[in-house]
Amino acid sequence: MIGKELLGKAPVTLAEAGEILQSVEGEPTYEQNATMEYVKRVAHTDAETARAAVQRLVDLGLDEELAVKIVNVWPQDKTDLYVVLAKESVTEDLYDKILEALKG
Repeated sequence: MIGKELLGKAPVTLAEAGEILQSVEGEPTYEQNATMEYVKRVAHTDAETARAAVQRLVDLGLDEELAVKIVNVWPQDKTDLYVVLAKESVTEDLYDKILEALKG
């Protein structure tokens, strides 16, 4: 990455990061290959579905960075969601809405 210019900064999901890496031209670096392998193992969905889920969570009033964090984990129940949101002040009602938004 030496000599590369930072063009912008935005939170992206794991699936989106994988899509970005696939679009890079040229021979992938060791770091890019390692990241792609991680994305393949950990990402729960494709980039389009992940971005739609982030948007639904943002529409519920969550910060985009927090929404991306939730989508990357993709909690299946309240227990998982409690762990992700342990340091956040979230109402019980919002937990249900978040889980519903992840179902699509």
